[in-house]
Amino acid sequence: MSRRKRYYLSFDLDNPRHREAEALLAGQASRRRTDFAVACILAANQRESLEQTVRQAVRDELRHVKLLPPNRLTEETDRDVQLSDLPGSLINALEEL
Repeated sequence: MSRRKRYYLSFDLDNPRHREAEALLAGQASRRRTDFAVACILAANQRESLEQTVRQAVRDELRHVKLLPPNRLTEETDRDVQLSDLPGSLINALEEL
């Protein structure tokens, strides 16, 4: 016999987020509501975990970034790429955007 744990939910219908969540849950067939709730909880957890991983990766990469003063940044950017250096096909593609 499978073990089950029951939870009872209540929604504050004055709260727009609660109203939306309740409408989504109510829109599920009664036999699918548990699976729907499980999928939502696991997806939210995975999204939070992924966000934390991405934030940590960005922090790690930013530690290695060398920032230039604003005046040097524009000078080096100007020296690095001039519009005349770009192939005509790339310029035309950019204009079409």
